[in-house]
Amino acid sequence: MSQVGKLVSLASFLATHPRITVEEAARATHRTARELIADMKTLLMVGVHPYSPSDFIGYAPMTAGMNSAITIHFADHFKRPLNFTPQEALALKYALGHFALAADAPTRRQVDALSGALAEMLHGRAAQELSSLGRGFVVSRPTERMRGLLSQLALAGEQRKIVEIEYYSAHRGEMSTRRVHPYRVVESGTHFYLFAFCELAAATRHFRVDRIRKATVTQNAFVSKPPKVPKSGRMTSTLSGKTVEYLTVMFTKEVASDVQDEWQGVPEAAISTARGGRVVLRLPLYNDPWAVGFAMGFGGHAEIVKPLRVREMLKRTQENALRAHGG
Repeated sequence: MSQVGKLVSLASFLATHPRITVEEAARATHRTARELIADMKTLLMVGVHPYSPSDFIGYAPMTAGMNSAITIHFADHFKRPLNFTPQEALALKYALGHFALAADAPTRRQVDALSGALAEMLHGRAAQELSSLGRGFVVSRPTERMRGLLSQLALAGEQRKIVEIEYYSAHRGEMSTRRVHPYRVVESGTHFYLFAFCELAAATRHFRVDRIRKATVTQNAFVSKPPKVPKSGRMTSTLSGKTVEYLTVMFTKEVASDVQDEWQGVPEAAISTARGGRVVLRLPLYNDPWAVGFAMGFGGHAEIVKPLRVREMLKRTQENALRAHGG
């Protein structure tokens, strides 16, 4: 937790535990008494010009012994409802809508209630913008689809039913249709995988669930069982084959965290940081068209550094796309 988070948590704790002693508060917040007093003194400095220390948050007694009771107090305006500017209300409304896409049903109901209250605060041009822009910059996330797909695959595994999947192979850069015997769904890092026997490969595979475009549970049962030898069921990389050369891509800071989340932990991938918050990703290169499509998926946030052949291929692809669209 950041220092700001720790201070906010401390202020909340003291506000909900009136008259707690220094010794009790220190023990409950996993601090020493000296650390507690130091953090409380830092809280006194919360505020903006022209406010003075303790105008926002204060406490008594100012010099407390171990058994002294702490009383925290806040400025009167904390007790009044917040007033947002139209720009602030719109930004918060959109942020809540974006958050709701990844939330469960009870949380979405609470978010909808908050969004409704914010909408009532808007008047004039801000209200018109809200009604005309609708979802604004919110991008739909496949959260509900993923939940349904995970449930479908897990149930098929329990019922031992063969599943036909349409799967995108990052290695080949293409879609394929496969019949699989689902054994179980596993979680690794930030992704879910279906561990299954693939009839096409005649071997077990780990299929990343978010790359399964469609899954159809058949009425055909399977009798195959997961391999007993641990090595046979180990997670294998989506990158496999004979390494000839490597692909190096530079990403801007805007997408750096997404790239790190996606590729951190992949054995053949190497991630390093660069100036300005950028990151560099180095991967085995097996497929030039896939590399071009991979980089183009990030728009102006990705630059192919090596090999130059693929860099030029990306340039030609972009030029052809611009000509095709009248650019």
